[in-house]
Amino acid sequence: MPTTKAKLAATLLSVVFVLALLPGCGSGQTALTIYHAGSLSVPLETLEKMFEEEHPEVDVLRESGGSATMISRSITREEAGEAPPDIIVSADYTLIPGRLYEPGYADWTIVFAKNRMVLCYRDHAPFAEDIVASTRTWYDVLRNEDVRWGHSDPDDDPCGYRSLMVFQLAQEFYFDDAATFGNTPDENASGLYDACVPGTDEERGRVTEGRQVVRSKSVDLIEQLQSGDLDYAFEYSSVAVQHGINYIELDDAVNLSQTGYIGDSGVTYADLYARASVRLETSPGEYSTKSGKAIVYGITITKNAPNADLAAKFVAFLLSNTGKQVFEGDNGQPFVTPAQCDKPSNLPSSLRDIVVPM
Repeated sequence: MPTTKAKLAATLLSVVFVLALLPGCGSGQTALTIYHAGSLSVPLETLEKMFEEEHPEVDVLRESGGSATMISRSITREEAGEAPPDIIVSADYTLIPGRLYEPGYADWTIVFAKNRMVLCYRDHAPFAEDIVASTRTWYDVLRNEDVRWGHSDPDDDPCGYRSLMVFQLAQEFYFDDAATFGNTPDENASGLYDACVPGTDEERGRVTEGRQVVRSKSVDLIEQLQSGDLDYAFEYSSVAVQHGINYIELDDAVNLSQTGYIGDSGVTYADLYARASVRLETSPGEYSTKSGKAIVYGITITKNAPNADLAAKFVAFLLSNTGKQVFEGDNGQPFVTPAQCDKPSNLPSSLRDIVVPM
């Protein structure tokens, strides 16, 4: 029979083996965990590799998904008594204060990047040439032709509720209030939102129905465009650039990218965007209304981050000229320069000099 010492040695060996399989264990590395919007996967993969080269003692672990989903996942971990991610990066910066401040899971947000909505299309998509040539509008084709078009789930992903807002803003800009903006009212934009995204405000755009295809996050639609299973999909322009996907530019009045006034209409982009709104399920059976705003990304370090100091180093690296080059120069996603913070007094001291107050 094995001796007590032999049993103890075997047990210790088993423990060492299990630990070696855990992230950051058995290699002397510290795991830095980041939950982020799926639309940031490409630039953050690059920054991950660069940061690890500068800090070989660090293993950056990223999980991506719809921003709302990733924030909910972080909250679930904390409520279960588990460690949260060190860093959260959202495609809609307002989700961070809106969902993490009151429970006390974060207490500052830095806004650092922008984006705009575009309509992507597959090679040889029906009627795409007409849209590109401006002989037909994108909403005319999506509304009236037998084409499959997609967007992400509005409850999971900001790109999803922004896709629905694009239809609302197009209806407003091209028909409902066309005269204000110097447009001739287009009958194809009359009742556009109900025509393309039917249902109650709590139901719209949640399930694949007819020609409308819904996926959890916007980048899930890229594969379907590339395979030809989908003709059109709403995405961020940076995602289209990063994946080499054909895309159609949308007017600034509907692409959620601008500030300032719309021509000489006397209406600001902020005022127009705010006319669009989507009801979102924030928890089972509970809803809140999200109004349209320009697309701005935000980042925070969770209050109970296991590696807060290391997280601050990564945030500083992301906000550096190197990070700006990766995002803006290499991946088509404009930076907010300088980065802005809503609660700068709550920032780690190492970050206070590289941002300005919002």
